Amino acid sequence: MDRKKTLSDAAHLRRAADCESRGQYDAAVRSMLKAIRARPDKADSWTRLGGLYRQLSRLDLAIEMYKKSLDIDPDDSLTQEALLQSYLECNRYSEAIDHSKLLLKRWPRNIYARDVLGVAYMQMGLVDKAIRITDELIRLDPTDPSNHFKKGVLYQQKGEIGMAIKEFARVVDMDPESSISEQAREAVASLDTYQLRQIVSLASEDNVFRTKLARDAESAALEKGFVLSYTGLTALRQMSFENPPDGDSPKYYHYH
Repeated sequence: MDRKKTLSDAAHLRRAADCESRGQYDAAVRSMLKAIRARPDKADSWTRLGGLYRQLSRLDLAIEMYKKSLDIDPDDSLTQEALLQSYLECNRYSEAIDHSKLLLKRWPRNIYARDVLGVAYMQMGLVDKAIRITDELIRLDPTDPSNHFKKGVLYQQKGEIGMAIKEFARVVDMDPESSISEQAREAVASLDTYQLRQIVSLASEDNVFRTKLARDAESAALEKGFVLSYTGLTALRQMSFENPPDGDSPKYYHYH
């Protein structure tokens, strides 16, 4: 390649970077396309163009650019991650699953591909598969509390409240001062409040249940399928069942 063509490529790349820094994404795209015409063999240029299309919410085009980049350099992990994230962002979950599985065949311990696989399964309603993937993440990185938070969210979606509370509590035990622990505490409090309201409502209509609650609150609640945290049980034992606790339906937290 002659020097003039190389300089032209570099100049277009600089122009694209300048436009991007100013938020002029359409102009940046035009400059990147000129750079690619000058040097179509540079994987990084295709990746940068994909990133610009993502900024413009043109996700289908972004995906095509990332694929072109990976045709040149299939081992570029950052581009692989950008492609997977783009699949999720435009709700192309089946493709996210297929590509994640391909990456896991090449790199069996790849955390990001496995994480995307779990998110895609969850979005498709395949919660048991998502839980299985989260268990794999926990085995690969047992020190990361966020994986237990994800598992708690999944159990909550399945309606397995006791298991959800157990996982949220584990998050707090692992890293009490973190922001995710604060979210886990809020999740537990929300689940407790929701169940306490149901217990109070049921007790107001069922004298036998109300009597059992007075004798052994935990056993009576468990018999009806309620599973409370230690704090929730303490609140239950102190209740008179005349007024329900404040609070609405439980918040559903997101699987990141």
